[in-house]
Amino acid sequence: MIIEKAVIDDLEEIMKFYDMMCIELGKADFLPSGNKGGFPSEEMLKDSIFSENLFVGRENGIIMAAYIMNNTSDPAYKNINWQTDAPDSKVSILHALRVSPLYAGRGCASALLKHAAETASARGQKAIRLDCIEGNTVPHKMYASNGFKYMGSADIYYEDIGVPRKFLMFEKLL
Repeated sequence: MIIEKAVIDDLEEIMKFYDMMCIELGKADFLPSGNKGGFPSEEMLKDSIFSENLFVGRENGIIMAAYIMNNTSDPAYKNINWQTDAPDSKVSILHALRVSPLYAGRGCASALLKHAAETASARGQKAIRLDCIEGNTVPHKMYASNGFKYMGSADIYYEDIGVPRKFLMFEKLL
């Protein structure tokens, strides 16, 4: 897998990738009423491309993985006792890390996390933080095995889910 910054010419393919992932995730028990779709939004994807915060993983030229990393978090992040008290501008927030199920079990998510840590470190960041919905146990274990520490839980409302849910909060110091 080759990981690179997304460019605007990738937008249509990235939208199709995330739409497919919403359908896949919608099959899981941990999401209320199945697929809510629409995350990340086209606007978020465009903003992330232009700010150089969207990264894609390709194999044979096809986008098969992606993530967004910026400094924007839900207000609930303020209620967590993090390992570092670095200002928001020095903490990267990982969003929408996804790997196509066709490539599951091959270490792609771990490769994305390694890339994210290297990128954040090169940008002078002190930590990476993320939230992951309760019940989605596969990524919980994957984050822990890649050096992320569970820091607590918070109730968060995300529009694409439609109802407040409990999210597990993770942090990796850089």
